[in-house]
Amino acid sequence: MLSHLFAASLIAGFLWAGFWQLDRLEQRRTENAIILDRSTAEPLTVGEALRFAASEDQLDYVRIADRGEWLDGEVIRVANRSLNGLGGDWVIGLFETVEGQQVLVNRGFATRDAVALDPEPPGPITGWLRSTRVKDGFFGAVDTGEGARVPRLDVDLIEQRFGLDVAPAWLQLDDPAFVGPPEPIPLPAIDERNHFSYAMQWFISATLSVVVYGLMLRKKAGDHAKRFDIDLDDRPDPDEITSEVARAG
Repeated sequence: MLSHLFAASLIAGFLWAGFWQLDRLEQRRTENAIILDRSTAEPLTVGEALRFAASEDQLDYVRIADRGEWLDGEVIRVANRSLNGLGGDWVIGLFETVEGQQVLVNRGFATRDAVALDPEPPGPITGWLRSTRVKDGFFGAVDTGEGARVPRLDVDLIEQRFGLDVAPAWLQLDDPAFVGPPEPIPLPAIDERNHFSYAMQWFISATLSVVVYGLMLRKKAGDHAKRFDIDLDDRPDPDEITSEVARAG
């Protein structure tokens, strides 16, 4: 009985993992469509994007082109980031548009010991708005509110720490002409990753588990039959047994 439960649980787990990967694939396709649609549209100013968006989710990946001035080239850093195989930080600056809207700007990646160069003088700024990052349930490091680094780009917490009044989304800077550090961060790749192949692997594992366990049960049944000399094809004919009893009588 326990072996049946274990096998059923294993197969159910494989199937669940397969459908989970298919769900991840659908989410990825949806995100790819959003990135392509918003990041290639005509750019807006930060103020226009905030006025047009009905929710913060609608700000994600919106193309921005605005003017203003840098208030601070490095407000804080986001720790434990990577780019091109190197570990380091995101350098977060503070920019104010000509409309007076302040926004946190992810200027790009710098190794942990690298000194970020000052941003360009006042002028145009381009990039994409990105939604704030919050702690996911019990997972992820806790922001202690101290030190020169934070575990994630949580706009609300950074705003509270420094007493700022900034846009609810941050700007991912796109400045290919700037020679860093920091180095500009590209948008996520438009691909489906390996979700489909992973799903097929889980489904194949479930199928093989059913086949293998079925063969094991068949073998076990065969061994049981041999142990007790049960062979239905070799049973004596009842008529022959009756005849033998009659002759013996």
